[in-house]
Amino acid sequence: MDWLGPVNTLMGAGIGVGATLLADRLRWRREREALRQDTRRQAYASFMAALSEVYTRLHVIAREGGSAEDAGRAAHEAFASSNLYPLRYELALIAPWEVMEPTNQVFWKIRDLRDLVATGVTTEDPAFGKHLRDYLAAAETAQTAMRRDLGTSWPQHDEDPPAPRAG
Repeated sequence: MDWLGPVNTLMGAGIGVGATLLADRLRWRREREALRQDTRRQAYASFMAALSEVYTRLHVIAREGGSAEDAGRAAHEAFASSNLYPLRYELALIAPWEVMEPTNQVFWKIRDLRDLVATGVTTEDPAFGKHLRDYLAAAETAQTAMRRDLGTSWPQHDEDPPAPRAG
């Protein structure tokens, strides 16, 4: 009996099935990584948008002036309604430490700015300018870490990103 034909057929089928399974596994890995990256991208964008919203509202409160009591109430409301705490907790679950450390820093800087604005300080006060610069620098550092994590860093790693703009 000639066994060479059926053995070759079985080997060919085994190789075909194995190659198909390997290709499916590789495609599944790519899709899973793409989903993870998309989840991080969305979470990063939501956090940065919430930061921007809080900053804008705090800036308006400080620019308009008013009593310390009104400023305090408005500053705390701006922060509380921004969803920053839940967004930060979400990042803590999905972001690597290289992103979380600068994310925590920018969170603390915006919270410091909130506390300053809550005292009734205006945009004319030098303390406001210092806190603003600290916040903007921390926001730029967090954004750079997020871009690096997503693989969308600035073209040359030796080159600094553009300087943050105030206001």
